[in-house]
Amino acid sequence: MRTIIIGAGVVGLNIASRLVDEGHDVTVVDTDQGALDRISNSLDVNTVRGHGSHPKVLLSAMIQTAQMIVSVTDSDEVNMIACVNAGVLGDSELIRIARVREPSYSHPDILDADPYGLNLIINPEQETAHRISALLRYPNVTEMLEFAEGRVHLVGVRVTSISPLAGIRLLEIRDRFSRVEFLIAAITRGDEVIIPTGATVVLPGDEVHIVTRSKETEAVLSNVGIKVTPVKRVMIIGGSRTGLALATFLERRGLVPKLVESDERKANELAEMLTSTVVIHGSPTDTRLLNEENASEMNTFVACDDREETNLMAALLGREMGAKRIIVTTNEPEYRPLIKSAGADVCLSPRMVAVSSILHFIRRGRVVAVQALGDGEAAEALEFEAQLASDAVGVPLRELNLPRGALIAALVREDSVLIPGGDTVINEGDHVVVLSRQEAVHPVERLLQRRVDRD
Repeated sequence: MRTIIIGAGVVGLNIASRLVDEGHDVTVVDTDQGALDRISNSLDVNTVRGHGSHPKVLLSAMIQTAQMIVSVTDSDEVNMIACVNAGVLGDSELIRIARVREPSYSHPDILDADPYGLNLIINPEQETAHRISALLRYPNVTEMLEFAEGRVHLVGVRVTSISPLAGIRLLEIRDRFSRVEFLIAAITRGDEVIIPTGATVVLPGDEVHIVTRSKETEAVLSNVGIKVTPVKRVMIIGGSRTGLALATFLERRGLVPKLVESDERKANELAEMLTSTVVIHGSPTDTRLLNEENASEMNTFVACDDREETNLMAALLGREMGAKRIIVTTNEPEYRPLIKSAGADVCLSPRMVAVSSILHFIRRGRVVAVQALGDGEAAEALEFEAQLASDAVGVPLRELNLPRGALIAALVREDSVLIPGGDTVINEGDHVVVLSRQEAVHPVERLLQRRVDRD
């Protein structure tokens, strides 16, 4: 597939990297020659310098022969106009994807219709807020992803020295936890993501990624030693797009979060936009203010200011004051280890969330959903629809030649969710949830595709 990527930032770089790894022809467009040089020095891509929304630049990038355009600059307007012009100059079947962060632009009657006709609209901050909101349903959970229209949950849990999971060999799980059915599909150990085998042993300090039926999530968490008392007290640091979206989501659930914003004008605007959120004007790194607002009593402390340094300092203060869980957003990949070392339980990147959304369109075969696992740099969780005449259909999983670094974690068959064992057989039309390291994703796709589609 020939793809033109407008924007050579973090999102553009990561999308280009995924496509190049799978043998696609990629052209990256940006006004910054330095950013283009950095990408071309590390990836086998073509580059064009110029404004990606300009017809002359699109023609220089050979939009006439492209199958997809992905516009992910920091400007909504550039992204929208780039897709409009690409639709005029390119093929009628051209896939058009744009990052659009301003909520008022996202009206379906506008962006879904001509002249935009977008196949996918990405709002990274909105999606990040949605992820945080999902996390807040369960205390002490580090990841919460949904598949099969919400019927399958993938839950991240940190293993302590007193956890029932500590020291267990995965082969022993079904015997040890006979009252509930779940699968440990991945383990994050330090900087490494492990796709385990039956012989893998869970160690204290591991973050395990558990796959279970959504209706049994609370029972599974309880059995592995995680309290499931509902989150009621949430403090949000920063009135950013993510902060506003998160406060809105929480209000809809009947919660009354507190939001701290340092800019007085912005704080007043937020107070008018939100109905029950307590908006506080003040510095999010003012310890006296945080003490007055009972930061120590918060179930969750979310630092999502637009300023990276503010989030880092807020995380440190929140942990020092005794907030039970710290969630931090960052768009700087190099900050993640520092933020984790500062005491953050979860660190999310809106830009990497955007990459996860786009992955759905850059995968071959009947890929229903793709979500990056953790920081999204090592592993992915994918949902496929199994196709007749693929090598995976009709074969017991123990006989399936799965690539190293991949694991089938769940099957959804009509109204049933199956937690698979070695004797489980994939049927045509099953939705298959797979955990895979990045290098194994392409072989898994080929395995689940019809032979005629992959040859």
